[in-house]
Amino acid sequence: MMKLLRSKKKKEVEAEENSAPARRQGRENDNYRVGRTIAGEVFSDERKAKSERLKERKRTKRKNVATVFGVLVLIALVALVGVHYVSGLIEENSARSVVEETPEPTVDISDENAGTEISPRVKEFIASLEKDAAIEGLTVDHVILPLNKVREIHVFLSDRNEYYKMTIDRDSAVQAEDMGRMVRYLNRKKIKAEYVDLRVEGKAYYK
Repeated sequence: MMKLLRSKKKKEVEAEENSAPARRQGRENDNYRVGRTIAGEVFSDERKAKSERLKERKRTKRKNVATVFGVLVLIALVALVGVHYVSGLIEENSARSVVEETPEPTVDISDENAGTEISPRVKEFIASLEKDAAIEGLTVDHVILPLNKVREIHVFLSDRNEYYKMTIDRDSAVQAEDMGRMVRYLNRKKIKAEYVDLRVEGKAYYK
């Protein structure tokens, strides 16, 4: 009887010992499955978050590019309008300056070349000569454009008998200065000349 009880108890102990590893293995398997499931979910969440961040960066980048492009287009338009406005002002001022700065003669001009029109260059020269002569204390009375002389003019002064041959190729101020010098020379020497030729630079001839 005692042997039978011991044998039964022994079998129960052995059965219990044999079942313990199986239970432990099951728990380990359960833990492994649980741990693996959690890790997979965490990884999936991180991947989704990373994907969302990448999408957000792309959207932000596109917005920035669009903003920069819009600013550049706006700057270009403003610059274009500004250049157009400034160009218009410059052209207007230039046209106004040309109109204002082109002098017109006030003295009588007689052209011996009948039927020809007095060129703007000749008119401008005579108008400038009037002002330059006034600086020398002289007054231009009238001007004659001699026959077949394209660049030569004859200048007559108020209260003077002689006239002065000039050329429009030389500066009017220089010739006016030479004319004033010759008037003073003729007065000082008490010479009554018919004309004085000032066409050659640095020289004056009188007759």
